[in-house]
Amino acid sequence: MALNPLSDDEFASLLTVGKADRQHDIPQLHWERLVALGYAIRRLGELELTAAGVKRVAAGR
Repeated sequence: MALNPLSDDEFASLLTVGKADRQHDIPQLHWERLVALGYAIRRLGELELTAAGVKRVAAGR
C-alpha cells in the first residue's frame, strides 16, 4: 500500500488530531489536507482520525 506523502509538520498534525484539547494548534492547511487525503474527518467542528488515519499513524512517518 502506497502512503500519501506528508511533510514532517503534517504528520505531527495527524498525531495531534487524536488529542482533542490540542486540535486548535493545527494549521488550517494541515487539517484541510488531512481531510482531503482521508486521514481525518471533521464532525461538529472537531477533527477525528478515520480508519485510514489510524493506519497511517501506525505505519509511522
